[in-house]
Amino acid sequence: MREWKVLGVVAYALFMDYFIYGLVVPLTPYSPVGAMSEDRMAVLYGSYAAGVLLATPVFGYLGDRLGLRRPMIMGVVLSAMATLLFWFAPSYPLLVLARVCEGSASAASWTAGLALVAENYPTRRVEMMGYSLVGSTAGSILGPLAGGMLYEFGGFSLPFMVTAALVAVDAAMRLFLVPADRAAAGASPPLKMLLTDRAILIPAMAVVLAAFGWGIVEPLLPNQLARYGVTPTVVGLIFTIATIAYGFSAPVVSWVSNRMPIRRVIAGGVVAMALSLPLLGLTTNVVLAGLALCLVSVAFAFTLNPTSAELGNAVDRLGLSCYAAVYAVYNIAYSVGMMATDALASAAAEILSNFQILLCAGAFLLLCVPVLLLKDPAAPGTAPASRDQPA
Repeated sequence: MREWKVLGVVAYALFMDYFIYGLVVPLTPYSPVGAMSEDRMAVLYGSYAAGVLLATPVFGYLGDRLGLRRPMIMGVVLSAMATLLFWFAPSYPLLVLARVCEGSASAASWTAGLALVAENYPTRRVEMMGYSLVGSTAGSILGPLAGGMLYEFGGFSLPFMVTAALVAVDAAMRLFLVPADRAAAGASPPLKMLLTDRAILIPAMAVVLAAFGWGIVEPLLPNQLARYGVTPTVVGLIFTIATIAYGFSAPVVSWVSNRMPIRRVIAGGVVAMALSLPLLGLTTNVVLAGLALCLVSVAFAFTLNPTSAELGNAVDRLGLSCYAAVYAVYNIAYSVGMMATDALASAAAEILSNFQILLCAGAFLLLCVPVLLLKDPAAPGTAPASRDQPA
């Protein structure tokens, strides 16, 4: 049971991050602030990304100097502040502050959380990363559904009352189940140095590609299915089934990663995602769309799970212990991938069909595959620290 303790805390923390993010999307127009113009809404949503990008280097720095428990606790405090501000904020600036707090909480949870998994499961990183990431995917699906359903059932306050209770559970888990901080092993390298090291840069690029490949689906598929009469409930069910497929694929991804060079597994995942994405744009049948989305979800697992582990493995091979700093790189890379998705979707939607957009996305992923297979410069005096590590 102890073996799963840290994993449970991290998976729930990532679940809450995406759950709160999705919950507020349908509720924002009904906040005490009232109706907002489109430009104000754009600033509001952009402030979340600003919070993530500004706070991520800070929590990467603190995690390697103070330990990982304190950033995790700071993260849940920020989540609680964001929830209360969303609930009661009477003015637009306070609503923006809520989004900044939410983004900062996300930076803390992802940076310290993934570092905890890497540190506590050195021989099962791929598998455990996969299980922890299921939490975030589940939160992204359930958040918007819960927000809308609870609002219809009990008005604006009920969703935040439920969320406050869930945040309290999150706080208790982080306080009582996260292991005590270990003594710092020394100063970690600057974030800039990590971002220019090929051993870190190539896995970080794979994170960008994974975020880009999955992120392009979310704005396109629901609208595509809605045009053919598919209800939001059925769309949510399709994404739920794809999430289950993602979760069940974690042991398979781990098994393959222990028997093949991990960079080839990642490259294979990117190729599979590139080939399966256009299938989503070809079908109007809900069953076939669900099957295609499951293929994309499994390909996403083969890309992201070993990549998440490989960042920790790269730290081990370099003889360092800067897990928090390297997962700060992960967080930045994922944000870049999501922003690239937004840019492509908004720029191409006016001139291309969904199939053409997904085909372009797949072509871009395929063009990047050779870079993922580049070998790292030899690191003298270092050796792989886990079975997940072949390069």
